Amino acid sequence: MKRQVMLALVMSLGLAACSEPESPSTRPESAQDGQSVVPGEKGPDGERADEAATAAGEGAAADRRASEPPLPADLWRSAPSEATLGDTVVMLDSRLWLRRLPVIGADGTAPSDMVHASVKLQTKEMHQIPKGLEIQRVLLMQGDQQWLAKENLDIRAEGELTLEVSLYEGPEWLPGSAVDIAVLLTYKGEEIRLIQHGVIIGPLRTGD
Repeated sequence: MKRQVMLALVMSLGLAACSEPESPSTRPESAQDGQSVVPGEKGPDGERADEAATAAGEGAAADRRASEPPLPADLWRSAPSEATLGDTVVMLDSRLWLRRLPVIGADGTAPSDMVHASVKLQTKEMHQIPKGLEIQRVLLMQGDQQWLAKENLDIRAEGELTLEVSLYEGPEWLPGSAVDIAVLLTYKGEEIRLIQHGVIIGPLRTGD
């Protein structure tokens, strides 16, 4: 009888040992499971983490550059008033005036009187404008305010001695106030800057 009881206990212990649960797996979670990416490894979209960080930094830098002034004023203050290209001397001869536009002004009650400009590049001693001379930018400065024109410039030749750039709908500066005008030229791969100081804004024109 005792032998039968002992045999039953041994069999019971054996069954209990076989039914114990397995220990949990120690396999580490993948990067995709946790949506985390180690620098240098590729994430779910195939982009490296360090590359994504670099791209984000470059985008922020581009945003900062976009908010900077178009051109620093002191870059133009030292430019000469005329330049010698071969045997030809070129200089600026500019005119400024106001034109009233039928739009509401900044105060909400009056039309806007905006600056218009005729910026002329002329030669001395009746020489022709050198071939290949191009106007790239025009900058008007009054105090700490700047008006930069560099795209779709309205440039036309007046004979062979003058190039004129026409500018429209500029700032609402006061008549009789002085403006500095700077022009960036290119000639034979070289950049040339010319400046004309103290151009006075003329009175309001209504017919042109």
